[in-house]
Amino acid sequence: MREKLVIKDRATAAVFASALPRNIVLGLMAKALSLSGLAEITGKSLSLLHYHVSKCRRLGLIEMVREQGRAGRATKIYRAAAKTIFVPAEFILELPGTELTQLLRKSLDENLTRSLQGVRFRHDGNRPRADLITDADTRGNTIELWLDVGLTRADAAELAKELQNLMDRFRARANDKAPRHLVHVAAVRLQS
Repeated sequence: MREKLVIKDRATAAVFASALPRNIVLGLMAKALSLSGLAEITGKSLSLLHYHVSKCRRLGLIEMVREQGRAGRATKIYRAAAKTIFVPAEFILELPGTELTQLLRKSLDENLTRSLQGVRFRHDGNRPRADLITDADTRGNTIELWLDVGLTRADAAELAKELQNLMDRFRARANDKAPRHLVHVAAVRLQS
């Protein structure tokens, strides 16, 4: 396995724009696996995985490292071609996370639609406000918080560090048997 692979064309870069082939390549960076091993971690069918692994092999992103003997045909073991893969900006078709952003927005909107009673517009003495009024019983485990706040550079750095620590704490508590939750945390400095 090489240390680094630099992508040199759009077709190869396109692998990283789609979740399943991207996750296959990333999974094979950590550990060499058979198609059955990939099926266990992805939950996808062997035929679908075979298609993506074959395509990634043709593109040079995955390589077969060995065959393990067994009754019938030997089992092929695959790994990523490199420990790190760099995709130049000119070949990026879609930023990582775009699919998750779309899934998150869709899920939030669906939950909101089920629970929305209306919107209350008001002025709190400082600025205009719009509050969504929801039925808490049908809202479920969905929360969406927004904040427009002035922060010094130091405060913004502290906020970023605290949010990262929060995400890391819950990532460490992850349970593969528990219901999945998509959590997105973001902060951006607004242009004046």
